[in-house]
Amino acid sequence: MSLRQHPFIADARTGKRVTTWWLGLIVFFAVWAIQIGLMAALQINLPVPAGSVAAQLQEGVANIIVIGLVFLWVAVFERRSILTLGFRSPGRGVLKLLLGVVVGLAMISLPVLLLLATGQYAVVDGPADSSSGFPALPMILGLAVTVVFQGSNEEILTRGFLLQSVGQRFPSWLAILLPAFLFTVVHGVGSQVLPFSTIFLYGLFATFVVLWQRSLWLICGIHAGWNFGMGNFYGIPVSGLEPHATSLIFLAPVDGSTDLLTGGDFGTEGGLPAALTMLIAALIALLAWRRSRRAPAGAPEAPATSD
Repeated sequence: MSLRQHPFIADARTGKRVTTWWLGLIVFFAVWAIQIGLMAALQINLPVPAGSVAAQLQEGVANIIVIGLVFLWVAVFERRSILTLGFRSPGRGVLKLLLGVVVGLAMISLPVLLLLATGQYAVVDGPADSSSGFPALPMILGLAVTVVFQGSNEEILTRGFLLQSVGQRFPSWLAILLPAFLFTVVHGVGSQVLPFSTIFLYGLFATFVVLWQRSLWLICGIHAGWNFGMGNFYGIPVSGLEPHATSLIFLAPVDGSTDLLTGGDFGTEGGLPAALTMLIAALIALLAWRRSRRAPAGAPEAPATSD
């Protein structure tokens, strides 16, 4: 069985060219490498402390450039509307994105608050030159915009462009598993079992959400809310990176805590509670997608609309 006739995947055939699966993989890795190069170039020419507001702004700039590159490929090479990349119905889409931010924040709060309630986490002072609490709230809300670009960048490249590309040719199981696996690999978790599991399960969850919603709007928001919750709400590392210097509060594992639960230096994503949260979320999203596929016998799957 193939995803080829799914409306979201079929949207890739609305242009003059379709990016074949092997070229899609090349573009995926090339764009990811460009992003790494952009971040390195910005840090060399405009050095700023890791985790600082300036560092988040730099990352936001790099993400906007990368999003532009993917849009350029779709518009110029494939010659189709960028709305078909997962952004149909932009009016309702923005509302779904905002809803997604709330959902993502709630999802990461489940394992974080569990660790706090069980004494694995404690509120601590932030890093040097950090700011927190309500005085920092205006800056925190402003930084949320950069996190939206960061999450959207990865979703546009992986769940948008790459999924549409491999979905043209591969059977459903491979078209779903391959982007999730590559998404995990490029996050550099290596052989760390729990971090790998959480991010891979997120990749599956994100794909199921996209196939259910037939768009990227909701998952872009969820991705942003998840990362925003870790970096700028609870002040913990995001996928092993340095904690942000601006956060509502700062949490850290207490002495004697268990890395199996807290994730240690990797952050909450490297712990068992986060992995279980993402497993449950992936199963719920899978069921939602399967339910959305049910239609009267002989009825075709509903096409995407542009509103």
